[in-house]
Amino acid sequence: MNHTPPAHTPTSRLTVHRTPPLSPRPAHGSPPRWWTTSYTSDVSHRRRILLVPAVAAAALLTAALSYGKPTTGPAHPAAPASAAASAAPAPTPTALQKAQRGVVILEHAGRPVGLGVVLANDGRILTALSAVGDGNNIDARYADGSVVNVRVGHSDRGWDLALLVPQAGRWPDGLGATELDPLQAGTQLRMFTQLNRQVRAASVVLKDRAELLGGDGELLRDALRISTQVPASDTGAPLVDSEGRVMAIVARACVPTNGPVSKPCRPSAFGVPVEVLKQFLRSAPANALPPSPWLGIQGVAAETPFARGVRIVGIHPDSPASQAGLQAADNAAGADVIVAVDGTPVPSPEKLASLVRERAVGDTIELIVLRQNRFHVLKLTLKGAPGPGARGN
Repeated sequence: MNHTPPAHTPTSRLTVHRTPPLSPRPAHGSPPRWWTTSYTSDVSHRRRILLVPAVAAAALLTAALSYGKPTTGPAHPAAPASAAASAAPAPTPTALQKAQRGVVILEHAGRPVGLGVVLANDGRILTALSAVGDGNNIDARYADGSVVNVRVGHSDRGWDLALLVPQAGRWPDGLGATELDPLQAGTQLRMFTQLNRQVRAASVVLKDRAELLGGDGELLRDALRISTQVPASDTGAPLVDSEGRVMAIVARACVPTNGPVSKPCRPSAFGVPVEVLKQFLRSAPANALPPSPWLGIQGVAAETPFARGVRIVGIHPDSPASQAGLQAADNAAGADVIVAVDGTPVPSPEKLASLVRERAVGDTIELIVLRQNRFHVLKLTLKGAPGPGARGN
């Protein structure tokens, strides 16, 4: 959500040039909704005056660290105005192309086993339970080729559904749900398939709604039967409308038979309708959430002659803050004061905690730190909190 300050309240954003970290980089809320977030920091006129020296000092720090470094190459002259004017604008992605970025390839030991869809404004992944098996050692490959380990946070054997929770990062592109009937005349329906670790759009034809036999013998009412043959490796793929909104998820179930069954059922592909998907997500347990990002400090609000910030009074020994070399002390003279996170001022511990919660495990953040009347720019990578015993942001 966007926090817009009142018209009479001046705003300020502390911005510095990016510089290499002074300390080695460590190795590597509220429940989300399905169907990132831009924040503006409000500061008073007095705070803005206090932040002016911080900006100047940070700029001097950047200049000092860069002094004497060779340039990487010759400067290029500006392009002529005629050339700039003739440059063609980048094509606008279609709704289907945008939706494609929210589809992931699920892998086990590097082998594709199915597809999944990232939930919009959430980051978790909805797929078919039959695609991930017991859920152990499953990775999600995103549209940019990055791979993240996931775990099963919620499942339904009857409807063959699984909610996967990424253990690091938060993918920004996700899909929402449609209100359209997929069987209504004129509805344009597409699905996604994978080939050579690339997700592509494909045609799909629905047959009708019918009763199918799901896991544990559960009778599935109003399941969407698919006429198109769907490979097992595409199980978990979303069916979308022309706007790229989810109409169903491909899962596996059996067709009921009359009389004695002579051989085991061979599950075939069907579509789990949106109303079932929504009910499934509403029933997810409260702990089916990504791990919370953790900085590993305890701090108090501090006001210095240079800027306001958060003075560090405690650091967890195995935290990102400790690995980045941040310093804590009971007295103001020996403690670091965090002034900003990624250019946004942090005048209080609450603001610092809020900014950390907006990130995800594995994200790298940049801190402006006041140490013994000098500003330093540090980068560190957030980790997941080790457990209930860990304290701090």
